[in-house]
Amino acid sequence: MHEDLESNLDSWRSELEKAWRRIPKPFRSERAVHRTLQCHLFGVLQQLRLAIVADYMPPRIADRPVDIIAVNEQNEIMYAICLDTLVTLAAVKSLSSFEAANKVIFTTGILEKKVKESTFFLNEEIKHMHLKPF
Repeated sequence: MHEDLESNLDSWRSELEKAWRRIPKPFRSERAVHRTLQCHLFGVLQQLRLAIVADYMPPRIADRPVDIIAVNEQNEIMYAICLDTLVTLAAVKSLSSFEAANKVIFTTGILEKKVKESTFFLNEEIKHMHLKPF
């Protein structure tokens, strides 16, 4: 795991939880939360001076795009990030289908027990962070 990720992950979790809390309650649909967090991550990763690609569909994968990838000047994927309610097999397959220095799934499920149960899909190359804004 890339050490930059380890140092940034807790900070990113905190920032994403704050962004989630700033969404007015009547507008907190699952899709709105997902896209708002994706937009927030775009800004965070852009500050690292990386090229950002949203909804990247890896080759040979038709199930699910990766929400955000961040690419350096040598076109190496430094960060590949999925946002999901639970850790899904589709997200793990998408992230596992290509090389990236850091792979992360941020989950937003309200039922923490279900989120924990879903982590059996994970492998050693993918880091998981659960967001708990409330």
